[in-house]
Amino acid sequence: DFAKPGEPTFDLIQINKTVEDALNLSAVTLRKRGIEIEKDFDDNIPVCYAEPNLIEVAVLNLLNNAAEAMHKMKMHKKIVVSSGGTGNYIFIKVSDSGPGVPAELRNKIFDPFFTTKHDGTGIGLSLCHRIATDHNGVLVVDKGILGGAEFRIEIPIRKDVLSSD
Repeated sequence: DFAKPGEPTFDLIQINKTVEDALNLSAVTLRKRGIEIEKDFDDNIPVCYAEPNLIEVAVLNLLNNAAEAMHKMKMHKKIVVSSGGTGNYIFIKVSDSGPGVPAELRNKIFDPFFTTKHDGTGIGLSLCHRIATDHNGVLVVDKGILGGAEFRIEIPIRKDVLSSD
């Protein structure tokens, strides 16, 4: 799928439902790892044109990365997943209480096959980045509200913002 991605099929969706589906898929695993999940969804964001399966894959990857970043921590493992809208874009944020991403690596982590994990492939964040750009959006990382990493996916709300470039 990474080497020869198919053409995304965009539908008018409520992004919160798609994010909730990803959270439901990962809830048991996160709970078993002792990770608290907090949701902060804006219920007033408009529907948007997106490929729900791809958005779900991106959120699942970000949740998995957050969980892995906190695996050695004994206490205070927390992930906050939020959504909202700004102008013509909606956003999904996944923030964790892990160690964060060092500033010097923030430009490299989206490169295919770049990894800091001894058993990683370097595909997950690259795939998330491609999913965001397939939606004419962006994926950015910064220091989050919990002190760890915060990944933010922004995608256009309106179909006419999507181009066929």
